[in-house]
Amino acid sequence: MARKVRDVLLVSTPYDAWIMEEDCRLSERIVNEYRGLNLSNPPRFTWVSTAEETFAALNEKKFDLVITMLHLADMDASVLGQEIKKKEPDLPVILLSHTSILPDAQDCNLNFTTPDGIDRTFLWSGDTDILVALVKSAEDRMNVEYDTQYAGIRVILFIEDSPLYISTLLPVLYRELVSQTQAVLEEGLNQEHRLLTMRARPKILVARDYEEADQLFKKYEPYILGVISDVRFPRNGKLDNDAGVTFLSKIKKERFDIPLLLTSSEPSNADKA
Repeated sequence: MARKVRDVLLVSTPYDAWIMEEDCRLSERIVNEYRGLNLSNPPRFTWVSTAEETFAALNEKKFDLVITMLHLADMDASVLGQEIKKKEPDLPVILLSHTSILPDAQDCNLNFTTPDGIDRTFLWSGDTDILVALVKSAEDRMNVEYDTQYAGIRVILFIEDSPLYISTLLPVLYRELVSQTQAVLEEGLNQEHRLLTMRARPKILVARDYEEADQLFKKYEPYILGVISDVRFPRNGKLDNDAGVTFLSKIKKERFDIPLLLTSSEPSNADKA
């Protein structure tokens, strides 16, 4: 975990910022979440309300992550993301939306396409767990290549294209992963070893379609600890009702020893599993 998300730039209208602060007292809750999970170095948040302020802040200071709300005063979030990528191609840009803005995201048949300039889309539900999860997810992406190659860190592959389900399940997975890691810590370890053990936890990589999942699996196959997959997600640019079953069946034929989990909100998919 050589690269950490220490400074986050939050771009939103004053109203959205007020809503988030009212929902959870953002900075205070983030610090408390990190302490409660025994995680080090909680990120610092800097808030700006316009695209102009965003670029001024990026010129003044180095940020590790940008979180933008969907509607801004002077620029669309997708355009903002594209402009940021022109200046800093490797800077992750996360779109955070209210569920009321994306009502169709609650439809499990939705094939949600992430806008250009945006790396991931999450839905804000008033719970800071999602902020912890998206920060950890960004860190895992930053560090996975080096940490697997040089330290043998394990990887959990999570395949899901719906922002609603990603935002619901990812915080649960990270919380459980941290809790399980804490449970195996030896009592005699000093604080330095505890921190090292926490940083050596398995990483969770999120894939949104069949091709991305296949690419990640092939690249990190020796380190895959398990695969959690939705049933329906895009394949070859189209929504495939059996993409998850096809992908897990393929893995099962090649690697019988990797645990596989098929997730679905539809009971009829139990037979496919």
